[in-house]
Amino acid sequence: MMKKKFLAGALVAVMALGLAACGGSGSAKSESGAETAAAAEGGSTLGSNGSTVVVAVESGFSTLDPGYVYEKYPPLVVNACYETLFKFNGKDDAPQPSLADSYEFSEDNKTLTVKLKDGITFASGNTMTSADVAFSIMRCKNLKGSPSFMCDTIDSIDTPDDKTVVFHLNTPDSGILAKLTYASMSVLDSKVVKENGGTDAADASTKDTAQTYLNSTSAGSGMYVLTSYTKDEEIVLDKNPNYWGTATNVDKYVIKLQGDANSQMMMLSQGDVDVAMNLTDDTMAELDGTEGVATINTPTKSIGFLMMNMDKNIGGPVADPKVQQAIRKAIDYPGMRTISGSGSVTPNSFIQVGFLGNSGERPDDYRNVDEAKQLLADAGYPDGFDINLDVVSDLSLEGVAMTDFAQKVKDDLAEVGINCNIVSRAWDGGYGEDYRDGKLGFTVMYWGTDYNDPNVQLPFLPGQEVGLRAGWTADMDPELAALNDKTLNATDNDARAAVLKEIQDKTYENGPFIVLTQAPAHVGYNTRLDGVNFSDPYALDVTLINIK
Repeated sequence: MMKKKFLAGALVAVMALGLAACGGSGSAKSESGAETAAAAEGGSTLGSNGSTVVVAVESGFSTLDPGYVYEKYPPLVVNACYETLFKFNGKDDAPQPSLADSYEFSEDNKTLTVKLKDGITFASGNTMTSADVAFSIMRCKNLKGSPSFMCDTIDSIDTPDDKTVVFHLNTPDSGILAKLTYASMSVLDSKVVKENGGTDAADASTKDTAQTYLNSTSAGSGMYVLTSYTKDEEIVLDKNPNYWGTATNVDKYVIKLQGDANSQMMMLSQGDVDVAMNLTDDTMAELDGTEGVATINTPTKSIGFLMMNMDKNIGGPVADPKVQQAIRKAIDYPGMRTISGSGSVTPNSFIQVGFLGNSGERPDDYRNVDEAKQLLADAGYPDGFDINLDVVSDLSLEGVAMTDFAQKVKDDLAEVGINCNIVSRAWDGGYGEDYRDGKLGFTVMYWGTDYNDPNVQLPFLPGQEVGLRAGWTADMDPELAALNDKTLNATDNDARAAVLKEIQDKTYENGPFIVLTQAPAHVGYNTRLDGVNFSDPYALDVTLINIK
């Protein structure tokens, strides 16, 4: 028997970027006489971009292959070009069927049966079948890339017919529907991907060669197709001529990989971009009163955190739990929120405010410098110590450079005798690799939600993916580690909330992670657009935007 469950510079640089947005095959502006005249008269060119929309967002794109996508902003592109079985639509708090027509869970919650909608076609013209779904998700699992952990509870997938997908889970997974909304769970055209070196076999991590192909074009059923990707510069998306669903009236997106908040603000005010994704309090204020520009200030579930490696050979002094407690007591959390911007909060632990089971915010008076000094003395560091503090130089937390948070950490810790030497590196300049490989001893980093469910934070537990980046193995805290499976098995929301509360209680003053701030989103956009909203799962859901 089965039961149904429907659950962000210099002016010269800005001008150069503006010109780049106005010319070339990916032109953001038409070459109409009206536009030329307006520019010549010094008038605004806002709203003159025709059916092309230009978006400015920070970079940090290492790949556009859905099977490997794991950074914060690539899902913006993947969501435009691919589709998933389930999706978060607008402000929906629960995943809704997308490619799925219906779904059922078995009584033991270990079997999920999904029926596909009729008439779904890929950009190639190929018809989507259940085999494409199974191929795509098993490929993600077997690639063993950063997002593969989301498939850990999927034991196998059966496809009894072209419209039916049966997921066999090795354990009940209270977040499985939300996981199936994530970019890496996108359904790929298996025929096209296989023709270009893709495989879903168990040895896909060594045999699959489709990433190069999927970094230059897309193979999905989404509203748009990837037509150009210039690393760290620009991505161009064109309307999918074979889109099976109801499309918006935007024919092209030009995505400028330019994260500087001042540059974004000036480009938006000059009409060179339509959406600026990484503004700050200051740049939002600069836009006040600008004709044709609206702004959004809304909470996100993105967090900035301090990570201290538990391996003494890597973390040195910060591997000591008492030192970790001292650092936790030394941080000025209200000051961190000031840097982050209006609308930011400080959650008690790594379960964000707004998620099921969140236990609230860390009190503003939690900081205690004297207590921090005593904890350092107890740990054998009465005079403090010197340590490198790594930080990624080319990424930001909702428009605020990670280096700004690192400087604040340095200033705060100096008050208790810890001297931080800030080591700044680009994501692709070695930082990203070292971060993922668990080679960083002490670092400031951010985390954006993958799937919109509190289970997305479970990787911070000992023995899990992010925990291991901090050298935090399950045997260091078996009781806490066991709460991972306990959460996954708690399919009742009240029971799951209780386990999540227990996780927060245990990590409030302990562990290698300190949440510095939960950031707000500061987005600016041209009012010629309708449907612009910040989205935690997709940053910006371009499939909901129309030109007025």
